[in-house]
Amino acid sequence: MGKVANESAFLFEGFRPYVPKKKLQDYDNEFLSRKVYTIKFITELIKKYVNLKYYHKRPKDPKDGYLFNFFLLDFSIRNSKTVKALKDFKETRRTIDKNFMYMNAYPK
Repeated sequence: MGKVANESAFLFEGFRPYVPKKKLQDYDNEFLSRKVYTIKFITELIKKYVNLKYYHKRPKDPKDGYLFNFFLLDFSIRNSKTVKALKDFKETRRTIDKNFMYMNAYPK
């Protein structure tokens, strides 16, 4: 299993107690029906079935604070437009003439 698949299984198991009992079967079926787990799919699945606004301030178990922090601050952000834009900017080629960028900063 890859990194995203392992993290997806961890999040699926971790958020199971926070899914209402009426929707638990749908939550399980939707997760288990997939062969490949992506960041976008897991993010949408958890946001669909878990009331994050309520439970991130009142977790059922004190150790679940790490679960919510991982999901809200690390995992779900990987798929955001901002992160994609920053990666694209980082991978863009720079100008050949390195003095061009600093031409006005240091007068001769």
